[in-house]
Amino acid sequence: MLPEILISNFWLLLQGAERTLELSLATAFFSSATGLAAALLRTFGRWPFRIAVDVYVYVVRGVPLLLLLFFMYYGLPYSGIDVAPIPGGILVMSIYFGAFMSEVFRAAVEALPRAQWDAARSLGMRLPLILGIVVLPQAVRLSAPAFINTCILLIKSTSLVSIIGLSELTMVGRQIVERTFAPFQILLGVALIYFVICYSLSRLGRYAEQRMRHAH
Repeated sequence: MLPEILISNFWLLLQGAERTLELSLATAFFSSATGLAAALLRTFGRWPFRIAVDVYVYVVRGVPLLLLLFFMYYGLPYSGIDVAPIPGGILVMSIYFGAFMSEVFRAAVEALPRAQWDAARSLGMRLPLILGIVVLPQAVRLSAPAFINTCILLIKSTSLVSIIGLSELTMVGRQIVERTFAPFQILLGVALIYFVICYSLSRLGRYAEQRMRHAH
């Protein structure tokens, strides 16, 4: 039986989980769009674009997300740029995970057999048509496992935005701990909610992967 103190505050934790899911969905959408654009530019773009994307990917992946959040929240105001916590947090996380998504999509695109490219060109298809009809549908299937793993990491990383004042699941848990002085029960509830979210996403991703494999 769960401790009474956890039961009485569980609704507040669920509200924090709702904000975590909202941040995760927004970040997953924008980081996927950023990652796909970066992957295509890196693979098919002219050399200035490839160099720019390389710099973006290697620099962002080499810097901790926490440092980027600090820079956005504390560094930019000194330059006269004020960013609200919610859009700022989504922006920073989208830029950060966009670099990882770009590697996921690039690997999927480059994993396609060369014969499929040659067959499409032999039919007179141009690059945009090849990407839309031949490459991207298969790349989505190939990238599914790595994409889901990145999304799980993204969800857990939303806990870092509590440092810039966003009231997501981790911050709500900390606030309840400060009020109730019951860290074991509350933090156990926080961990349980994160586990349920990530495990559910993992199972959903495996199911989608199996469906796409059968469809293929």
